Amino acid sequence: MIADLVLRNANVLTLDPAQPRARALSIWHGRILAIGDEDQVLKDAGPGTRILDLAGATVLPAFDDAHCHPIGFGLSLEWVDVSPDVAPTLETLLARLAEAARETPPDRWLLARGYDDSRLDVRRHPTRWELDTVTGDRPTIVIRTCGHMLVANSAALARAGITRQTPDPEGGRIVRDATGEPTGLLQERAQELVRQLIPEPTVADLERALRRAGERFLALGITSVTEAGISRPEELQAYQNLHQRGALPVRARVMLLIDQLLEPAERLGLRSGFGDDWLRIGPFKLFQDGAGGARTAAMSIPYPGEPENYGIAYYTQEQLDEAFRRVARLGCQAAAHAIGDSAIEMVLTAYERALADYPLPDHRWRIEHCGMLRPHLLDRMARLGVVAVPQPGFGYYLGNAYLRNFSDDWLALAYPTRAWLERGIPVAFSSDAPVIPPDPWVGIQAAVLRRTRTGQPFGPAQRVGVLDALRLYTSGGAYAHFEENRKGRIAPGFLADLVVVDRDPLSVDPEELTAIRTLMTIVDGRVAWEA
Repeated sequence: MIADLVLRNANVLTLDPAQPRARALSIWHGRILAIGDEDQVLKDAGPGTRILDLAGATVLPAFDDAHCHPIGFGLSLEWVDVSPDVAPTLETLLARLAEAARETPPDRWLLARGYDDSRLDVRRHPTRWELDTVTGDRPTIVIRTCGHMLVANSAALARAGITRQTPDPEGGRIVRDATGEPTGLLQERAQELVRQLIPEPTVADLERALRRAGERFLALGITSVTEAGISRPEELQAYQNLHQRGALPVRARVMLLIDQLLEPAERLGLRSGFGDDWLRIGPFKLFQDGAGGARTAAMSIPYPGEPENYGIAYYTQEQLDEAFRRVARLGCQAAAHAIGDSAIEMVLTAYERALADYPLPDHRWRIEHCGMLRPHLLDRMARLGVVAVPQPGFGYYLGNAYLRNFSDDWLALAYPTRAWLERGIPVAFSSDAPVIPPDPWVGIQAAVLRRTRTGQPFGPAQRVGVLDALRLYTSGGAYAHFEENRKGRIAPGFLADLVVVDRDPLSVDPEELTAIRTLMTIVDGRVAWEA
């Protein structure tokens, strides 16, 4: 076989224990043909082979973001950015909204995302009345960075019919001031009272969002992503349209939300794993709680200073049990968003009961985020073979909020990578973008250093080495999706999905990991992005 592409003069980190390093590799028809020294690999070259001299640059398996929201990420790139880097104060947040309001027709919704009350100068959420001063009668929502709560202005609340008499919906909370008046802050399912009024993006809008997100992923060396929950057929259609045209920028697995799409899947006989190496149906998923930084993760103890607040659990145990029995009966993979220890315990109980009734020999059922653990929950995960899908970058970007919300004892087992690995629990790293930026090097450094962005320790006993962190951002995602025999390593026969970077992550000071830059991203043996 004559190679299509040869990479030579390279520092190849294969992440394959059988052959950890090499100097060159060859690619044929989208697969790794050979790896080794240059003389050996160049034997695969012919007259039509493209040969790239990498001048000593490092080649790695491309990154696999095992839990993110490509559609939401792509759409959010068109929204008003009020993240802490550009809007660190309430004044600048309002100024950005005022500027956008001047350019937005009065009858259109104004959408903003990314604020973090723990990093705003006022150390609280904005209120509807503050938004009103700059948005007027335009319906406006400002989504917190976690996506689990938003602030709506008075015009948006009025359109939704939310008044002081409106009851909290099940699994949600309308936050009110001391007089009982809604402040505009809507938590968890209460968001839907307003969100359901916003015009849904068209299929064409969704396709554009996926292409925008894909460009960002490729620039970061990410070639595989998992869409962590779709609820509309149009969203799957957008993926399928791009795939049919050969225009999907990155490989994608799509989680289907149980509430909306399990019943149609049951009728159609649609199963996890349906698809190909570019687009595949992944787990069936539900949300069981909120977010730790937002104090809505379901906990077994109350949050400091809020003796009545144990977070928000979406479902009762009986509802969880039934949902996952249906998934198991269908023979599919399952996933649940669970951050608080109470939510995790409920999910594990439901998993155990469902799999006892409908055993699946290699289920790889997942807990997304899997934030606040206790030792007995770790033992249950190991015994059941549950995959943990955390976001190590949460500790960096959101860690200061966790420091305020949880004691040191709780943080010692927050997103506990080392404890998972010591117990043999499979782990797949991810970003949850757009909750935080999708840069894998931030996540890798966060797993290695376990510090917040202000340098505060964040469960430092859970640190892992760079090599382990790299594996969890590559082969970890492959395992979580039953793809470990074709993704996540550089080995003959594996998919030729590679990232070329400007330095060796195993040789640099961990403090410098986030300075590593992508030079080239290769997908399916094709150079898809170059610096």
